[in-house]
Parts: sequence; structure tokens; C-alpha cells
Amino acid sequence: MLSAETQEKIKAQVAAYPKTRTALLPALKLAQAEVGYLPPEVVAEVAELVGVSHAAAQELTTFYSMLRTEPTGKQHVEVCVQLPCAVAGGERLRAQLADGLGIARGQTTPDGRVTLIRTAECLGACHRAAMCRVNEAYVENLRSPQAVARLLEALENGTLPGEAGGEHAA
Repeated sequence: MLSAETQEKIKAQVAAYPKTRTALLPALKLAQAEVGYLPPEVVAEVAELVGVSHAAAQELTTFYSMLRTEPTGKQHVEVCVQLPCAVAGGERLRAQLADGLGIARGQTTPDGRVTLIRTAECLGACHRAAMCRVNEAYVENLRSPQAVARLLEALENGTLPGEAGGEHAA
């Protein structure tokens, strides 16, 4: 299932670590970047490339919230609601995004563009709360309705947050 290019990148990760198992997480992230999520057959392929058991790869896949085992939208929006973000309006931000997208937390827009979730863990941008991560890009300082509106517009247009002219830092 994985392209030759991704397979080579995974092999390079394995070669970079003294213990091959250490390459498993970065290898799964590479596979997810290509496929969009980690179905069992992709997890098995990564396990073979890394040289670990399928069970070990599946275990790691279900442990980390950043690894997805179900299809999601092209843009995966993860709103931080941990304490600093909660104080700065994280739940309000999540609700505004849900309303603007017309979906509830954990859902994907009908066109498959955007999936909205809340974090299980802090994203580490407390100094710029409220914030979210769109795919791998941080979108920060989302305190004002105008900033949220710019983010919703960027999501609608399918642009990266940094291209939308909003208040953010990568």
C-alpha cells in the first residue's frame, strides 16, 4: 500500500536509530502522512519495514492520539482545551468551530474536508492560547471572533492556516 518513496523514508528512519523499534513512531507518522490514517494493513506493512511485530505496531497506533485508525477529513482540526487553553476560551473556540463547520466534535464535514476533535493532551502553545492544530500547523491566538472567522474561511477554502492571513504561528 505504501509508495516506494515512503518505504524508503521508513527504511531511512530505521537505519537512523540504534534500536529499530525506536523508528516505529516516526515510521507510522510517515505512513499516516501518505495514506491519511492507519488501517490495519498499513500498520502491518510498517511493522514489517521496521522489523517489529504487528501487535507492537498496532499497540503504538492505538496509544497515541496523534495517530488515527479511522479516516478523517483532509484537514484534521484538533482544538486544545487543556487548562491554559480552557481559561483562554478553548471550549468556546471548539464550539464556534463546530457551529461554523456544522458538525459536532469527532465528526467530519459531509464533503470530507474537515474533521474536528478536541485534544487529549496539551499541545504546548499555552502562551498563545486559545489555539488549535490543523494537520501539523499550529493556529494560535484564536481569542477573537474575527480570528475564528478567518480560520473558518481558511478551512472552507482548503488553505493552510498560514496562508489565510490569520493570527497564528507555526
